[in-house]
Amino acid sequence: MVKFKTVLAGSICAAAALLQTEKASAAENEIISRFVTADACDERQPTDDKQTAENRAVDKASMFAVKLSGIVQKLHPELSASALDIISYRIIDEYLLNAQHKVTIADETHVCVNLEATVEIMPQDIDKLVEEYKNSDATEIQTSEIAEQINDTTSFKANTLQDKKLVYIAPMTMWNGEDTNHYKDLLNGLLSHSDYFYVTADKETADYIVTPSLSRAEVNKIDKEHLKMQMLVELTTESNHDNDFEPITIKQNHFILFSATKNEQEIADTLIRKLLSRATNEISHKIDKYLSFKIEKDSRGLK
Repeated sequence: MVKFKTVLAGSICAAAALLQTEKASAAENEIISRFVTADACDERQPTDDKQTAENRAVDKASMFAVKLSGIVQKLHPELSASALDIISYRIIDEYLLNAQHKVTIADETHVCVNLEATVEIMPQDIDKLVEEYKNSDATEIQTSEIAEQINDTTSFKANTLQDKKLVYIAPMTMWNGEDTNHYKDLLNGLLSHSDYFYVTADKETADYIVTPSLSRAEVNKIDKEHLKMQMLVELTTESNHDNDFEPITIKQNHFILFSATKNEQEIADTLIRKLLSRATNEISHKIDKYLSFKIEKDSRGLK
């Protein structure tokens, strides 16, 4: 077994000069897999049966989740709102997998749900959808109305600066007991786009604390030409002030095979960044979901 301590120490010291982005050719052939989640509500109508309002809420949450993920916008920021809506519908129909929802609030007038799912789609499939619908305005009125309805029924957001919470990112703890701030800028960037919280550098004023850790890191020799690198990254969110908040832990475990001629420091740094990005995406959604639900309960006077 190849000792990993030297590898990672070199990664931490030299990673600023290492690869920051993936090769474009590899990205073109790599499937986009994104955990998505959203909350939505719908009003009960006099003619509704038991499931109708819930089904409408699930449809809205699906739409909201796909749009919030930013998958389409990242590749095609030029799209109009109506084109984005139509393409989002197609992604829901064909590329939204493992969708699960739970009812968060149900009373005489409303049903609210939280939906979690995975979007798996190739970049070229997004390009095809964009090419097909980028100039379409056939459903512009309909999709704009639906978008407005989604915004109206998922308005449980922080409306003032005072409503938004503060999240502190702790140093990353290593499997050997040491810690580092090397990946703090990456985590700051990934957690700086929430409607519900700000990232703060002051731990004392923070409402929630996110602690990253690399709890497993090793490299094994497969043969003379190949090595296997395995890592386990964890993100844990806790609160010192909110007694209703249950700690959230997200784990990302992965191993890769690579040529013994490759730079192990670059391989290590790239893998850590990928695992942190995946874990942060998921934990950010879970914090958002909790804070959205908290605002919604407060707005309805629920305990």
